[in-house]
Amino acid sequence: MLQADSIIYDVKKIAEYQSDKDYDYGAQLETPDYSIWDMIMDWFNRLMMEIFQGKYSEKYTAPILISVFVLIVAAIVYFIYLKRPELFLRAKRTGSLQYDIEEENIHAIDFDTEIAKALSVKDFRYAVRLVYLQTLRFLSEQKLIDWQIHKTPTDYRYELQNLSMKPHFSELTNEFLKVRYGNYDASATLFEKMQSLQNAMKGGIE
Repeated sequence: MLQADSIIYDVKKIAEYQSDKDYDYGAQLETPDYSIWDMIMDWFNRLMMEIFQGKYSEKYTAPILISVFVLIVAAIVYFIYLKRPELFLRAKRTGSLQYDIEEENIHAIDFDTEIAKALSVKDFRYAVRLVYLQTLRFLSEQKLIDWQIHKTPTDYRYELQNLSMKPHFSELTNEFLKVRYGNYDASATLFEKMQSLQNAMKGGIE
């Protein structure tokens, strides 16, 4: 006859095994709490170790990483500023004759009449605005820009490719943006400068 196997369950021995970390196999399967930032720091630490041969790496890793991050953010902000400077200028609205460039059809304005009205009441802010819009219509009629109601002044500055006009238009646009969005007061002198820049641009065609 075959003798039945017997299993002796030693409770004390099992308890010892359970308390021994060497036999805690489940812990090896747990996912560590390891964030993306930790991964970046580890990678940067290794890079610093290679560069500095282990000297000062731990001391300067965090400050250098923060500096790199700040530089990246600054570069992004600067790029946005180059593309859309008006986003960084605070609007200042004064005077009674105000409207938004985005809402105005430049082909429906009698510029000579409106400019004369603005000058008669010394509303140079409005007059400067009209000169800028009048310049846009001139460029549109010359097929040098594709005027669209949703476009921004910066869009037109990049769009204009005429080399003789581009410097004048860039300066004219900058003056307009400073008055429109910045804390700059328009004056008779600025109005005359805007007209002079406009005439210089027209001289490149006529």
